[in-house]
Amino acid sequence: MVKDKNKIDPATKDLAPDASDAPPSDLEAELAELTDKWKRAMADAENARKRANAAHQDGREHGVALAVGAFAPVFDDISLAIQAAHADPDVDSPRIVALLAGLNSIKTAFEAALKALGVRQIAPLNTPFDPVLHEATQLEETDEAKPGEVLVLHRPGFALGQRLIRPAHVTVSASPSKPSKD
Repeated sequence: MVKDKNKIDPATKDLAPDASDAPPSDLEAELAELTDKWKRAMADAENARKRANAAHQDGREHGVALAVGAFAPVFDDISLAIQAAHADPDVDSPRIVALLAGLNSIKTAFEAALKALGVRQIAPLNTPFDPVLHEATQLEETDEAKPGEVLVLHRPGFALGQRLIRPAHVTVSASPSKPSKD
C-alpha cells in the first residue's frame, strides 16, 4: 500500500514535526527581533537621507560662497565707478547720465542675483561693530557717535545663511582721546 505524503499516520503522529507545537514565545521573540531590526534599518535609512541632504546643502552653499567671493570685487568696482561718476563735475552731462544708468543697472542685476541665491549683503552703517561680521579698517575718534558704532562702510560684506563669505570693511567710532596734562 502506498502512503499519501499529506496524511499523517496516527501511530506516528507524535514523531512528525508540527509548527503549532513550537512554543509561541519563540515566534514572538523572533517577530520582535525582526521588527527591531526593521525599525533600526528604517532609522538608519532616514539618518542617511538627512546626512545626504545636509551634505548637499552644505556643498551648494560652499559653491555659492566661492562664486560670490570671486565676483565680490566686481561688485566693489561697479560701486566705486558709480561713486566716481557722481563725483564728476559734469555729472549732468548726457554721457555721465548714460554711464550711471548702465552702472546702476549692472549693480541692480548683481544685487538681484545675490538675493536669488539667498546671499545677504552686510552693510552695517550706524550699527554696533560686530567682529564676526565686520572688519575694522580704521578707528575714528568722534563725539557724534557712540564708541564702537560703524561710521563708514568701505565695502559691503556677504553672508549665506550662517556662513560668512566676506566681512564688511568699516570705519568704527572711538571715544575722543583726552588731552594729556603736561
